[in-house]
Amino acid sequence: MLPTPNEPMQWAGRDQPQTHVDRPTSDAWRLRATVAGKFLQLGRERFWVKGVTYGTFAPDAADRHFPPRSRTAADFALMRRSGVNTVRTYTVPDHRFLDLAAEHGLRVMVGVPWADHVAFLNDRAMSRTIRRDVIAHVRTLASHPAVLLLALGNEIPSAVVRWLGPERVERFLADLHDDAKAIAPETLFTYVNYPPTEYLNLPFVDVVAFNVYLHRERDLRAYLARLQNIAGHKPLLVAEAGADSLREGVTGQAALTAMQLRAAFAEGACGAVAFAWTDEWWRGGHAIGDWAFGLVDTERRPKPVLQSVADVFSSVPFPSSNPWTTPKVSVVVCAYNAADTLDECLTSLEQLAYPDFEVIVVNDGSRDRTGDIARQHSFCRVLDVEHGGLSRARNAGFAASTGDVIAYTDADVRVDPHWLTYLVQPFLNPEVAAAGGLSLPPLDSPWRAHCVARAPGGPTHVLLDDRIAEHVPGCNLAVRREALQAIGGFNPIYLRAGDDVDVCWRLQATGGKIEFVPAALVWHHHRATVRGYWRQQVGYGEGESWLVPRHRKKFTGARIAWKGHIYSPLPFVRSLSRPRVNVGVWGTAAFPSVYHMRRFSWAFLPHTVRWQITCAVLVFAALVAGFAIKSVATAAVAAVGLVGLTITVLQCVRYAFASDIEALPNIGRHSRRVSRAIYRGMITWLHLLQPFARTTGRVRGVLSPPNDAASRTAQAPRPTAGDVARTFYLVARGTIESRFWAQQWIGAEMFLTQMADQFRESPLTRTLEIEDCWLTARDIRLAIGPFGWLDLLVLVENHGAGRSLVRVGHRWQPATLSIVAALAMVAGTSLSVRGDMFPWAAAIGLFGVVVAGAALWRTTRSLSVVTHVITELAREAEMQPLSERSARWFSLRRRRTGAVMPDTAANGVTE
Repeated sequence: MLPTPNEPMQWAGRDQPQTHVDRPTSDAWRLRATVAGKFLQLGRERFWVKGVTYGTFAPDAADRHFPPRSRTAADFALMRRSGVNTVRTYTVPDHRFLDLAAEHGLRVMVGVPWADHVAFLNDRAMSRTIRRDVIAHVRTLASHPAVLLLALGNEIPSAVVRWLGPERVERFLADLHDDAKAIAPETLFTYVNYPPTEYLNLPFVDVVAFNVYLHRERDLRAYLARLQNIAGHKPLLVAEAGADSLREGVTGQAALTAMQLRAAFAEGACGAVAFAWTDEWWRGGHAIGDWAFGLVDTERRPKPVLQSVADVFSSVPFPSSNPWTTPKVSVVVCAYNAADTLDECLTSLEQLAYPDFEVIVVNDGSRDRTGDIARQHSFCRVLDVEHGGLSRARNAGFAASTGDVIAYTDADVRVDPHWLTYLVQPFLNPEVAAAGGLSLPPLDSPWRAHCVARAPGGPTHVLLDDRIAEHVPGCNLAVRREALQAIGGFNPIYLRAGDDVDVCWRLQATGGKIEFVPAALVWHHHRATVRGYWRQQVGYGEGESWLVPRHRKKFTGARIAWKGHIYSPLPFVRSLSRPRVNVGVWGTAAFPSVYHMRRFSWAFLPHTVRWQITCAVLVFAALVAGFAIKSVATAAVAAVGLVGLTITVLQCVRYAFASDIEALPNIGRHSRRVSRAIYRGMITWLHLLQPFARTTGRVRGVLSPPNDAASRTAQAPRPTAGDVARTFYLVARGTIESRFWAQQWIGAEMFLTQMADQFRESPLTRTLEIEDCWLTARDIRLAIGPFGWLDLLVLVENHGAGRSLVRVGHRWQPATLSIVAALAMVAGTSLSVRGDMFPWAAAIGLFGVVVAGAALWRTTRSLSVVTHVITELAREAEMQPLSERSARWFSLRRRRTGAVMPDTAANGVTE
């Protein structure tokens, strides 16, 4: 145990506190800290930042803001005995300080202070001085081996950020970072933020650092989950945490500080820094005496908090005394012709820091050395099965497993040593059925693979909030055994893709939750060729088309309508739109609310296949027509098409420039500038290519559906001659009405609910809107492709004795495309009388006829589905369909018999 607060400190002999010490070897001090996903490393070893803040102190006669060397040495010695490995300073140390830290096995997080408490950007001379001074400090200190990272600023006040504007502050910090990185490219840099300005977008930092003080563990862990999503694929460092012993008492300070540090490591932070080492604190020209955050007092007598901090640091990332269990985990690796990557995958699994797991390799009929390579790793079991696709292989691994949790990964994945340690944590909550983590490309990947990782369509997580996911990719997925058993495992129809989406949705349909764990990290090798990327996206498109008949509620048209939010729209892509921030009244909110507004769908329209094909057709048609007639109109049409294609290219270029490529290595012998240009050019090309690949896959999936019950039952009814006649009547008059007589009361709400459920299961009514909040003349709206909408309105009349008449009104609402088609037919007919305009008249008229024909056919098919659904529901409810004549007869009979019309009531009717 450490000495009591009132016990004098002993610096030598056996009276020194005996706690955890993890002094690195002398060789380690020749290594620079590097970023490895969400964590830091020294060489191949994980480096957890276990730190304390040091200072600020009153300056001495030489204007040094640190204690005398003897006092500093004594402080460092006690830090090391307490398990501390990092010292954070707020003032710039000299080389003697850094040398002393190195002698005691400490790394230093150097704070480079500057005048951030004033409107520094409003004074150009001041901003130039800041940049000059910061660069001078970086040039002096960055090369010292004791420097872990440099902080280019700390907590710019939120009022200053509001005054200057977030964009200006971000640009200044970016320029400051670029200047520093140009001088010390191997050094890690950060900016230490805090909750009032969490909205600052700083994608350039190597480590995302935040000062966080919250006294309730539930609130703290929730906010740390939010910060992990802000950090994205970069490490998160809790740069300050602690409590004041004057206000909380020494016991309360010990408990609160330990809780904060322990929560930081449990939530996957790369480290945590306790504030502060000593109660001695100097600020604003004088000593501060009305607080006591120190682990030791001003006389360097330890408080109970020092022992608490030492206990946390001795058992990172999770305390050994924690009551959580380590369930047995079965790791299933499905491999098909994976000889190139399987050895790396299994080697990483062999190095897992988890006490109880097994590894099962399912060799899915590989034709290369996959099976032989797997058998070279004696710790894993190998199952050789006939090639049947990814889902069958995963089910085979599940059947052979013995663990309580089944963790799936791919053969082209390298796992982090603490992957399972973090991945099993969510299963302490019985409501969690599955969990997944972050997937990053290895830094040593080929340059094209880095571009693919930054291209659209890659496997990524979709979050409903900061912790709960709607989907996690199958390369980093763990499922509770009983939950996977309850849904019957993976659906074997999915051969290449879609299986993980299907499982996630089915688990959620049974009430299970899926939790996202950013610290459960894997490195996933992306496709290293454009052809490989094309084939992957085609496979994903095919999987999407097979998902549609099984999860029709999850789709809008042919696209998945995610309820959740993808924090990064694309992997490693910076936000393309600024969020709206509510900073409270007069900017006083300690934790501002950040709202990411959904972008309008038309913003993504230029990236769709329809847009690009339409623009290309316009250009082609104008060129063809130009040979027949010489007219300015042909040039205008061609210009419209070219402008559309240009917009698409510019949008893809914008995506490429929004991609984070700062940490990528140079390509071959090319310079950094040329390498960046090549990266962005390839990313642009992949953005242009991706929608065509996905569309190809969807078409292939529709043409070759899997042979299962879901596909067979999803077929739409064939339109009849009556449906065609009803369509023309509907388009001509705008409305039609269906009537049904029931001998019992039919609830309109129940009838509409059943109708909506049936529509969602239909392959032709993929876009459905329920009107339940506003006064509109419809209850359900069905999209008829791009041609229009079919609105349905239901009225249930009370005819006494429990009898009811159900009226279903159908109204057709044309979309802009249908209106344009009608105008095109009229224009084509009008222009055809002029001989010189006949080619244009024919082209315009043909366009109108084709679009109008497609609209009528699609409307007929949709109306057929609607008629079929309503008729089946009426039959099940024993309702009798009425013709127009029958409906009039019943109305006449009601008047003659004197049946009383119902009073309006929310829950039904009365006679």
